[in-house]
Amino acid sequence: MCQESEWNVQSWTSFSPRWDQPVLHPHDEENQESACSGRKRKQSIKKRAKRAKASKTRWYHPDYLELGFVVEPGSEVCPRPLCLVCSQSLSNDAMKPSKLSRHFQAKHSDLSSKSVEYFQRLRENVLQGFRDEDSAITRKLLYASYEIALSIAQNKKPFNIGETLIKPCLVNACKILFGEVEAARVKRIPLSARTIHRRILTMSEDVERQVLRLIEKSSFFSIQLDESTDVSNRAILLCFVRFVEGQSVREDFLCALELPGRTTSSACFEALGSYFSEHGIDWKKCVGICTDGAANMVGRKTGLVARVKQVAHPELISSHCLIHREQLVAKPMSRELHEVMTTVVSIINHVRHKAMCSRLFKSLCEEMGSEYESLLLHADVRWLSRGRMLSRFFALREEIGVFLGQQKHPDADKLYDEDWIVRVAYLVDIFSQLNKLNLSLQGASQDIFTSRGKMDAFQRKIALWRSRLAEESFDMFPTCGDYVDEKHMDPGMILLCIQTHLQSLQNTFARYFPPGEDPRIGRLWIVDPFRVSLDECDLSMQEKESLIELSSDCALKLKFDAGISRAEFWLSIKEEYSMLSQNAMKILILFSTTYLCEKTFSAMTAIKTRYRSRLDVRTALRLGVSTLEPNIEELTISQSEQEQSSH
Repeated sequence: MCQESEWNVQSWTSFSPRWDQPVLHPHDEENQESACSGRKRKQSIKKRAKRAKASKTRWYHPDYLELGFVVEPGSEVCPRPLCLVCSQSLSNDAMKPSKLSRHFQAKHSDLSSKSVEYFQRLRENVLQGFRDEDSAITRKLLYASYEIALSIAQNKKPFNIGETLIKPCLVNACKILFGEVEAARVKRIPLSARTIHRRILTMSEDVERQVLRLIEKSSFFSIQLDESTDVSNRAILLCFVRFVEGQSVREDFLCALELPGRTTSSACFEALGSYFSEHGIDWKKCVGICTDGAANMVGRKTGLVARVKQVAHPELISSHCLIHREQLVAKPMSRELHEVMTTVVSIINHVRHKAMCSRLFKSLCEEMGSEYESLLLHADVRWLSRGRMLSRFFALREEIGVFLGQQKHPDADKLYDEDWIVRVAYLVDIFSQLNKLNLSLQGASQDIFTSRGKMDAFQRKIALWRSRLAEESFDMFPTCGDYVDEKHMDPGMILLCIQTHLQSLQNTFARYFPPGEDPRIGRLWIVDPFRVSLDECDLSMQEKESLIELSSDCALKLKFDAGISRAEFWLSIKEEYSMLSQNAMKILILFSTTYLCEKTFSAMTAIKTRYRSRLDVRTALRLGVSTLEPNIEELTISQSEQEQSSH
């Protein structure tokens, strides 16, 4: 409590100035005109005396406790008396015995005989209530700080945005909507960059503990791995995990491990093994691993997969990402189509390479009323790049022809060559189809049956397209077909080129997806246990007997046909058909792609930019991509208790 250093009797009485000694500063008297009357001078003195009296800050004295008053918590700068009996708060001007006594006698005269010990006990109770209320407010402020930090991490924003943008906006909005008091409370939310970093670290550790507990409860799990570098050239190994949780399958971010030196298979395995050992993850429960097919991952003897097989479940199944294989299938082209693609990329680079060329091309597109005003660059590492780049190029082919003619570019004549343009049109169509396949393989919670089924469907489509081309039909390639009709071209000019390319696609598909290595062989009973032939099932005699019993259960058939997922069905019967359920789930939790890792690398580039190149991205990355939410309520309570115990 604040107290005046020197106690004097004058603070107990009201201020009453003497007229022969006016309370004025010397420089104030200079403003008085000698010609003014004595009456005006006295009025001026009275006004200044009142202002001096009003501006005086009165301080609390311990003797005021005998009248039932203490300083109201939070008003120490300009103390306000608080009545312990009725909790009424008075102004600072009332901080004097006469006014406090008047309040006490008027409202609490029945307590006049109480001793000072009574008011001391009452003070402790009242102040404890204020402390409890302040603790509750502090806890809410802490909770709000965690929530805002979580939003910052999930939206991949810099940590200082809380202090530089979010808090000022919140304070101003509260001031406008609710007033200064509420705005002052909002201003107390801790949102500094260091605080946000601590909050994100705490929540990230909480989410990691949740994932590890779920993995421990699951009978087995599978992982997907991929390695890349961040903006500061640090090598990062990402790992996602898929496991059984209750009556469903969950997949989540497991870890991001920094590789200090070379990204060899031994370095990757050592980093991953250290993490598993440190967090008590049992390798023997790992039944599947999916990688991007790089040499350090799939080397026959010393690759990462080979090393994992030595310590993991004996029936571990390894797979090469289907999306990556689809990209490898689409890459080879005949010489003439390859030359067309190379020329297209060269023209686009010419237009986009210089800022002046880009501006001139944009102006030309505006003058010609084009739908688009710029070309798209091609990047091999982007899955959908070629298809989108070719579509935009074909849509702007007339504008590009005019522009290259103005620039006297050596490839300008190609934009008026129908044989060349019709090949571009075919590339637009075929890569559009490949992009659709690629997009269908992306996404979470895809099992090997669904993904491999889509690859089979595309191969069958190629066979259908070839048969339709033999009839000179371009229904499946609308861009190419429309151009042939528009220019009244002879279809034979392009048919041979297309047939050759489709044949090449079929051969490449067969090489990257050999029928003998199909993981579905002998396991189609998982997809439909009620219609599969026992001869096609890779099961023991006991398991086949269980399958016969299962397939004869009409109630289970109705349940299976009700539309629930495969995983939900097999998990729902794990008590009655434990062997079949376990074998089915070992296959259903396998990853078919490294899509989650690729998606997370994109998130990593958004979090760790060249302006934040020193940031340790791993904690914020977990909150940005994890499907689990941190237990903010528990974290808030835990931190509040720690702070209280430390005081």
